[in-house]
Amino acid sequence: MASSSAPAAAGSADSTTTRRNTKRPKYSKFTQQELPACKPILTPRAVISAFLLVSVVFIPIGVASLLASRKVVEIVFRYESRCLPNVTNKLAYIQNPTTDKTCHATLNVTKHMKSPIYVYYQLDNFYQNHRRYVKSRSDEQLRNLKDESSTSTCKPEESANNMTIVPCGLIAWSLFNDTYSFSVNKTKLTVNKRGISWKSDREHKFGKNVFPRNFQNSSIVGGAHLNESIPATW
Repeated sequence: MASSSAPAAAGSADSTTTRRNTKRPKYSKFTQQELPACKPILTPRAVISAFLLVSVVFIPIGVASLLASRKVVEIVFRYESRCLPNVTNKLAYIQNPTTDKTCHATLNVTKHMKSPIYVYYQLDNFYQNHRRYVKSRSDEQLRNLKDESSTSTCKPEESANNMTIVPCGLIAWSLFNDTYSFSVNKTKLTVNKRGISWKSDREHKFGKNVFPRNFQNSSIVGGAHLNESIPATW
């Protein structure tokens, strides 16, 4: 009996040693995916009942959303073809500061528009998500007056006439410069331009003591000019 039990004990020790040297995880119902599970049986009755329940919940929501969207009055007006005269060099006409570019247009409003009325502009063929364009700005410069020389990320619009541009970068350089005014029956309407930026940007991201300087003074003018007496984050 002693001779027969010794090999068994030795074999048990060898298997334990082999198991310890392997990377096999310790046995558990979780690692072996043996936990209790519930697998529903999708019978036609259960599927139809589920779809009916979802329909009862979401159909009223869809009807309410559709009715609300129909009450929105939107007028889209493209004015570049009407306001741009038949000239050979259109870019030179637009960039010429001495040319009067005032344009009058009449919009017919066929439905009642409740206040407030929002005005948006849309630019086509303007790739603002281009990597070089998105990176061409300096948040440090706009946050603190002491960091106005931080223009390493503003290329190619970081300086002009050997002076730092504030605000620098292509984003500020291409500032959209069309302005709008509206009137009804020769009565001018007031367009409120305040409060259109995020509160977090005004209070935390950008400083209130950063004023434009040396802006749009390069050889190529990209967009609007800024008043140097008004903060850039106004």
